[in-house]
Amino acid sequence: MFVIKNTVTGKQHLEPSRRSWQGTEYKTKGSAKAGITRTLKYYANAIAHVEQTVANGLPAYHSKWYDTYREATDPNAFRTDRTHINDPETYEVMSVEDYGNPTVTVTGKRPYDGKEITVTLDINHVGVPHLDPRMESYWSM
Repeated sequence: MFVIKNTVTGKQHLEPSRRSWQGTEYKTKGSAKAGITRTLKYYANAIAHVEQTVANGLPAYHSKWYDTYREATDPNAFRTDRTHINDPETYEVMSVEDYGNPTVTVTGKRPYDGKEITVTLDINHVGVPHLDPRMESYWSM
């Protein structure tokens, strides 16, 4: 099994056009490389559509791909871990064994009482609402 690693953040990459329940693992190295190609084409289509919308005399936000365009071009648009997503050098294909289970230790406050906590999380779970104890939805489930 293979995964696509984002070399900027160290996280596993989930294709934007892939259903979330399909996961981030691929059976072959070739299928993972195809996933990178699909990702790059997805963002290229978004950029082209917004540019065509602007060329037609409409504001960029009239494009149905506007949010995806901003995600690919504006580093401050959404989440900070989505930078460089339109660059092929950002992605690396590696086996699941080589990727391992990287962890990171983060410090923050619990939302319900403000107590300072330090937790060690899987790098792919940092900021995920139901998996990060620093998020309110973790405690409300």
